[in-house]
Amino acid sequence: MSYEKQTWNKYDDLKTEEENIENGAVVTDNRMNHIEEGIYSHTIDISNPHKVTAAQVGLDKVDNVKQASKVEFDSHTSDNSNPHKVTAAQIGLDKVDNIQQAAKTDFDSHVNNKANPHSVTASQVGTYTKQEIDTKLSKTVMTDDSGKVTIKDLVVTGTIQQTLSVNQSIAVGWGRTLNFTRIGNVVTVTAEGTFGTTMPQGAWQSAGETLPVGFRPLSRQTTRASAITNVNKFMWTRFNTDGSIQHWQNGSIAVTDTIIMNGTSWVTTDPFPT
Repeated sequence: MSYEKQTWNKYDDLKTEEENIENGAVVTDNRMNHIEEGIYSHTIDISNPHKVTAAQVGLDKVDNVKQASKVEFDSHTSDNSNPHKVTAAQIGLDKVDNIQQAAKTDFDSHVNNKANPHSVTASQVGTYTKQEIDTKLSKTVMTDDSGKVTIKDLVVTGTIQQTLSVNQSIAVGWGRTLNFTRIGNVVTVTAEGTFGTTMPQGAWQSAGETLPVGFRPLSRQTTRASAITNVNKFMWTRFNTDGSIQHWQNGSIAVTDTIIMNGTSWVTTDPFPT
């Protein structure tokens, strides 16, 4: 209900209490309750009793539209059916080919495929085919493609430079060592020194020493060595294809005799020593 304003009058001492109450000059419970009820009614009044306008509270800047509930909002955000009808052109997809993309596993498999899946030819990358190379070099490559080749009618007009070489001192028995040098497939042996112990005389003695793989001759090789101070003291050393070493000394070579060997070379087909 609407609040009705009360009129308050000055208390008149010439009147009785009842007359002053009737005249509105005395605070009574009825008049106080009337005030309280008026205040309460005003506080619960949602009919805009002060006539506040939207502009006064800034609502003129807000669109007066109904807001969606949280349930409705959540439903909209999870809607994958393109509810806003967005077109491909609006987000730039009209510039992308609409084709299926390969899975990452398929892509990785293709990248690691060494079987020439695109069938690229030798001419496309500026090289020769195996047959063209064989023809140009006039050679026959072994069928197992091991890298070994057979060259027919090789004519060398310049210098062949061999870069693979190794030097090694090898014991040959009775405290004596020989110097071996291998360059490519050629082994050269030289020596100058003394025996550590006395070597027995006689035909083809062996101390059990052997040439290591990498220095063995393609065919048996025999070298001669003699004492520097007495040429009548000499010895023969034989290197066999299996690597075994044999000696034959004459003249009772002593441990004090310095023995010098003429340089000897041979061809080996052993793998190159590492």
